[in-house]
Amino acid sequence: MTLETIYYITQIVAVAAILASLVAIYIQQRKDHELARAEHQRETGDEYNKFYEYITQDPDALDCIKACFQDYEGATSKEQAKFGYLIHLGINIADKTLELLNRKLVSVEHYASALDLSLMLLISPGGRQYWQRSRLVYGAFIRAELDKALSEQKDGPMIWDLLPFFAPNPPVQPAVDELQEALDV
Repeated sequence: MTLETIYYITQIVAVAAILASLVAIYIQQRKDHELARAEHQRETGDEYNKFYEYITQDPDALDCIKACFQDYEGATSKEQAKFGYLIHLGINIADKTLELLNRKLVSVEHYASALDLSLMLLISPGGRQYWQRSRLVYGAFIRAELDKALSEQKDGPMIWDLLPFFAPNPPVQPAVDELQEALDV
């Protein structure tokens, strides 16, 4: 075997080693990306938990929020503040998820569910009033997404359709005796 042959063999081995290391790097980057994606989806799940904890841990907030879903403009400043915080939590989830979607760290479906949450909050009568007053507080990208979605979706399921504890208080039902008297007449 000549020196030249040994040189060519070492070059082939070196090229093979470089290709093998590039493949290994590619595989590691894919794994890292999948881990980052899972981590970010878990973090947005934690944001949903914060959203629901706010509602369930403060009964006073629930009454304030229910009032604002019907009429934000007519609510007290305390009610508006508690409602605004809830809306902010919901829109913040959608905003973070949109950013992660653009970086391909969450799925389109994950973003769609976050956007749907924000829309359910904003299509209520009070939610629309809040959005008209406060929309400039939010980032341009999520604001554009929500404006577009709100213009396309004139109505849809209200938040209280999915979360009944937000439903407006039902009218007081007459007592059984009053119903019987009405039927006897």
